[in-house]
Amino acid sequence: MRGVLVPWRRAVLTPVLAMLAGVLILGAMGGSARAASTIPNELISSNPQPNATVTVVPTQLQLIFRNKLDADDAAALGVLLRCDGVTVSLGAPVIAVDAQTVSTPLASLPPAGQCTVTWVINRNIGSLGTFNFTLLVNPQTTIAGEVGTDGTTPTTVVGEVISVNAIPEPRFGLLLGLLRIVEYLFVICVFGGLLYIVVGWPEGFEYDTTQRFLRLSWFGAVASVYLVVALQAARASGDSFIASLNPFSWFGALNFAFGFILLLRFVLVVASAWLVFNPRRVLAPETQVPAVLFLLAMMSSYGLTRIGQNLSVLTYVFSIIHVWSMGLWLGGLALLARAALAGPGERDLVDAVRYFAKISGWLIVATVFTGLVQVYLMDGSAIFTSSHGRLNVLQLVVVAVMVWIMLLLRNFATGRLRSEKRLTAKMAWRLRRAITAEIVVGILILAITSWAVSMRPPQAVAKRAAPTANYLYREELKNDRFHVVLSLTPLTTGANAMRVELLAPKRINNFEVRLVPQAEGYAGINLIVPIKYPGAAVAPVDGGLVFPVAGVWNVEIVGTTTTGDLTPLGTTLTITESLINTQTTLAGG
Repeated sequence: MRGVLVPWRRAVLTPVLAMLAGVLILGAMGGSARAASTIPNELISSNPQPNATVTVVPTQLQLIFRNKLDADDAAALGVLLRCDGVTVSLGAPVIAVDAQTVSTPLASLPPAGQCTVTWVINRNIGSLGTFNFTLLVNPQTTIAGEVGTDGTTPTTVVGEVISVNAIPEPRFGLLLGLLRIVEYLFVICVFGGLLYIVVGWPEGFEYDTTQRFLRLSWFGAVASVYLVVALQAARASGDSFIASLNPFSWFGALNFAFGFILLLRFVLVVASAWLVFNPRRVLAPETQVPAVLFLLAMMSSYGLTRIGQNLSVLTYVFSIIHVWSMGLWLGGLALLARAALAGPGERDLVDAVRYFAKISGWLIVATVFTGLVQVYLMDGSAIFTSSHGRLNVLQLVVVAVMVWIMLLLRNFATGRLRSEKRLTAKMAWRLRRAITAEIVVGILILAITSWAVSMRPPQAVAKRAAPTANYLYREELKNDRFHVVLSLTPLTTGANAMRVELLAPKRINNFEVRLVPQAEGYAGINLIVPIKYPGAAVAPVDGGLVFPVAGVWNVEIVGTTTTGDLTPLGTTLTITESLINTQTTLAGG
């Protein structure tokens, strides 16, 4: 009997003991996990650095931890700053996208003296940490320019021709994109309609449908271009859209290369009224050549949309040829659909459709070839790895669909209209339906073009460039994320010129060069550099960069990215006494 009970006890006790052992193991793991959670997250870097001596008041505190912070940590994260026994007001801590960097803006000016930074994560006393730094505050001055019309003080640092212009924060993006589509379509109707009257339908200007089509297209073009320019001026100036409807405000806001092209485009579109309201001028011998040149110049402004970006000159050449061929193609289609094929007609309507089918092959070749060259020049090898490149690939696919419809229309027109002497109502309806389908695809191409214009091509990245003037001092400063070339001349007291070239990172905010003299009793200089992308900016000799005292000056270059503050770059300058100032002083004495 005993031999029978032993196996039964084992069968019952074994799983019970195993379960108890599992509970003990899980309890031990839970205890170790709780113990591990009390291990503080180590601080591996900060700005300011521990035990550092800071001569310029920081705009924010930055803490970088070894381990990533989760959502619970972010919900209960505390940072405290005390300087010289005074608690400094801080903004809410923000965790960057890397989940390791914490930035806290300073909401008040800290006093000079010993500063202590204290932090706690998720209210866990085990995560409490602290470090000290010393703040030596010198009076800071900002290089000021003349007061603008809006009451603000603009920076005296101006963008160099070779640099990428600072781009304002995007506003009205969707509305601007939709208006661009309407603008492209109406301007193309004016350009292509008038130009096709010259090359393929000389009788067309006599039709009422043609005159009505051109005038309505002109009114639509003027209105849409006007709104686009107003929106661009509002984005550049920071004013409201209503305020930017005043054309006199455009000249101050659009004072850059692309802004000049926008203003020129608006003037040319408005001036095209002398052809739209009297289309006979595009055929009259005394006005035909200037009329055609005027139309080509008006459309060329769309080939210069990316002026000011660091692109090859060939990009603009092929862009102009591209908009010419595309404008004649789509504008000629619109003229045929809305004017020539509005109803039955005589032989000239048949000839207009037949001639367009004849030249469409050359327009297809020119449009597609120049488009491919532009993709190569703007995107290079990043055609599939960049957003702009992938969008161009999509545009090429849509163009292929449009080419296919055009080939069907061409075959139909050359086959059915070869022996026709007049255009019947049924034939006009069938051709108009086919052409309308192609115009719809063309509008889709214009929408993709409007989308692509708002993007920056991969090749439009500022490259390292030599300064246009000889600078007495030049130094290249870099760390793992920050790369700047600083040039200065004449390196004496008084007025100086400085050039700042940014090579890395690819995007920067709050880019400043801070210069503080080691001599006591003199103000420092805070030079604001208005570039957001790799490129160069220069403060001219008359820009207010004045060194009041000779000797050693400390230089600190700072900047911010989306992941927080960059590690500052530092160096020293030795400023000598200017002979001009000395001679002036002696003469005055």
